[in-house]
Formats: sequence, structure tokens, C-alpha cells
Amino acid sequence: MIQKLQAGQIKVIISTSSLEAGIDLPELDCCLLRGFPGSLMSFWQRVGRAGRKQHGLVIYLPLGQNPIDVFYARHPQQLLSGEVECAAFNPDYPTILGKHLECGCIESSLTLKELNTRFGKAADAVAGSLLQQNKIFLSNNGKLWGRGYPHKDINLRSSAQTSITLIEKHTGEILETMSLPLAHREVFPQAVYMLQSESGELVAYRSESLNEEKGEALLAFLGKDTDLFTEAESELDIQPLSTLAESKIIPTKIKDARLRLTLVWGEITNSVTGYRLMKRTYGMTCKNQRCANYKKPLEGKSCSLCKRSLSSAEVTKLQKEVAFEEPYVTKYQAPCVLVEINEPLQKALQVQVNKYKQEIMTSNGGEVPEQYQTLWTSSAEVTAVHSIQHQIVKAVPLVVLSSSLDVDGIVTQKESRTIGYFFDTCSGGNGAAEAIFSDLHNFAAKAYALAAECDCEAGCPRCLHSTGCPQHNEALHKNLGLFLLDAISQAAQNT
Repeated sequence: MIQKLQAGQIKVIISTSSLEAGIDLPELDCCLLRGFPGSLMSFWQRVGRAGRKQHGLVIYLPLGQNPIDVFYARHPQQLLSGEVECAAFNPDYPTILGKHLECGCIESSLTLKELNTRFGKAADAVAGSLLQQNKIFLSNNGKLWGRGYPHKDINLRSSAQTSITLIEKHTGEILETMSLPLAHREVFPQAVYMLQSESGELVAYRSESLNEEKGEALLAFLGKDTDLFTEAESELDIQPLSTLAESKIIPTKIKDARLRLTLVWGEITNSVTGYRLMKRTYGMTCKNQRCANYKKPLEGKSCSLCKRSLSSAEVTKLQKEVAFEEPYVTKYQAPCVLVEINEPLQKALQVQVNKYKQEIMTSNGGEVPEQYQTLWTSSAEVTAVHSIQHQIVKAVPLVVLSSSLDVDGIVTQKESRTIGYFFDTCSGGNGAAEAIFSDLHNFAAKAYALAAECDCEAGCPRCLHSTGCPQHNEALHKNLGLFLLDAISQAAQNT
């Protein structure tokens, strides 16, 4: 192929990312990139293929639905002169250290006293996790040992979870590939799944089967104008098992307002217990968002609770509710970042929410548009933490060599405490959550720049909402997230 290119027999090369791998092709005159390749490192590797013998041309076509593409389209100088992402190797990272420990216990048994001297300060916690998983064992004389040959299963390049390929049942066409936990939520048998066609239209499919052993889900075409959709009944639980690093106090530009981050080794359990089949239709309903009858199908002229006049609007009707005999469960262990906020920051967030609520009521004649309902139904701190989680996850590729799919977030409330988590989305982890723990200020600054560029009013899939959100994109508010991101990032600039 290289010889034919040099001889002029080949005029055009259409390539995957493999062309980054150092192949010398100085004859290329032009490089066309469709969409951001995932990192600035990859970008420069690809555009560097053109114009090496004489002046070349680079054409970059941003994808309109990708927030990073939109950001770089509006700030091309950042694309051409921005700092490339960080790439780091941490020998104490639990995934790598755990693999070394497994092999070490096979090569020669280890005494407990040797753990820290040979494998570092994190070895105790990692060894404890491996013991719980029965990957290593403790003998009566206090030595760690193992069975089999774990070396063959070790791959330091990747630790990706099982993926599921979505296949059109009648044509055999591959529609999409997703992780197993996401497949449990989105393509369980009888699920209605929406895909965007090449023309940009939303097309509905119904999942006929989900086969984890084959790694595939068969989908049947349902139509373009279906009014049916499904909602998975799912639960996500994070159980901290051990602490991997001392807690860090993150200042903000708000007086005495701080966050506390703790890096833990946790067990993440995803459970899908059933689903609800819903139908969109038009009918009479109450449009008072503070009323329990809001958007429920009603009859008569006025709401039975708040007594307001009913209006015609889109409503959703429950068609049926199904509980699975056995829930779909995925469980794995990985690093997690525990996020807590102190009382002064809680108060500052509540003050800001009160301002937003007053502005919304004033500009809408006392009515509350649907996109702002979360300010009345969720606490200020839950909404703020959940919002910055989504915004930071979307900005991950701007900071480190990771995808937005490598990390996710969830907000929980335990004993009147609001606790947020960032967690790696693959077993053993991939480094994304640890990077957020180490450099939150930088992530906050990039996330602010990315979300602020979006021209939507209250948040959209491009800047805030996420298809695989474990909490169904509830308790999100674009501007409240921006407020907290700004408070975090500005504090770093002022120090």
C-alpha cells in the first residue's frame, strides 16, 4: 500500500486510528478528520500525516452533537495550541498492583510483613480485596499464596468490561455497542430502545433478547413515530471497602465553603429489577409543578388537589409494570471518589437556588417551566453535586487520556448527609476517577468552559444530560452546576 501511494497509484486512504501508529507517509497532501478523535495527542498524530514533504491541508469537521467538537469549533485556537492531555503511570494503582500481587503469590508465597516493603503502602488494602475475591489465600503460617496461572489473563493495556453488540434481528446489521451494565438498563428483553438514524431521525427498536454469553442483543424495528417507551427500574449501590488516599479539602471562592474528596476502593453493584412500559399521549392535566397531580391524566375542569384549571398537555400513561424474576446484576470493584460539601457551601447553594427560583417565577408569570422543576423537587446540594458530576464527566477527555465512558457519578443521601461519588466504569478501574481526585480544579475549569459554550437554556444532552445516567437525569440544573464549577475553579486561580 505504501509503495502504491508513493507511485501515485493510490490517491486516497480511508483509515481507522491505526494510522496513528507511526507509519511514515510523507506523500499525503491533505488530512480530513470527521469529529474529534478523543484526545489532542491523537489529533496531532493524525494531522501530522499531511504536509510532510510540502505544504499540506488539514480539514476538521466537528460533529454537532458532541460537546467537545462544538467547543473546539468555537475555539479553534484551543485545538491548535492547547496543552495535550496528561498520561501517567502509577505503580500503586490498585489494578496494576493487584495484578502484580496475584502473580507474586504464584511465583513465591509472600509473608504479610513483606507486603508493604515489596509492594508499597497501598498493598495491604489491595491484598485484602484480593482475599475477599478468593484470588489469593492466606495460609496458617501467615503467608499469601495463589492458584493457577493468572499471568495469562493480565492485560495492562485495557480492563474493559463485557460489551454487548446491538444487532438488528432481521437484517443482521450491527446498530451499536454498549457496556453490559448499560445494556441491562437499556436493552433488557421487551425494552423500547431509541437510536438516531443517519438522517438524524429517532428510530425505535424493541429488544427481543439479551444474551450475555454471546455478548449480543437482538432488536426488532418498531417505528419512527412510536409513542411507547420503557423505564428500567434500577438500583446502583457503592460500598466503600477501604481508603486509598487521605482526604483532600478543596477550597472554593465562597467564604468558608469547601468540598472534601476521599479516594476509596469500592464495590459497585448495578441491579435492574424490572421496567415500566409507558405511553405518551395528550390529555387534560394539572400544570402546577408543585402539585402531586402534575402531568398526570385527569378528568374534569379543575385539579382535585390544587384546584387550578386543567390544561391540555402531553401526559404519560403507565401501560404495565413488570418485575423480573431474577434481576440483571453486574458487580465489580474499582476506585471511587467520595465527594462531600460542608455547611457554608450548602447554604451558598441554597441562596443561589432561591435566586434562580425567584427569577423563574418572575419571568414566567408565576408558572414553573418543566425544565426547572428540579429546583422545587430536589435539594440544592443534591442538584449541584449531581450536575457537576455530569458536566465533569463530559469534560474528562479535555484533561486526561480517557473517554467520558470511563467514569460515571451518582449522588446518595445517608443519614441526612449528601454524598456524591465518581467511579470508574470498569472492573479494577482505569484511572479516570483517580485523576479527578488528584486535579479537581482543572477538571472543574474545563467542565465550566465546555458547559458554558452550549447555547441551550436549561441543559441538554450535549452539555448536561447523559443517556446512561444511573439516576435517570433527575436533579440536574445547568446553571447551578456552572455556579459550583466556577466557585471551585476560580479558587485555584486566586491562590
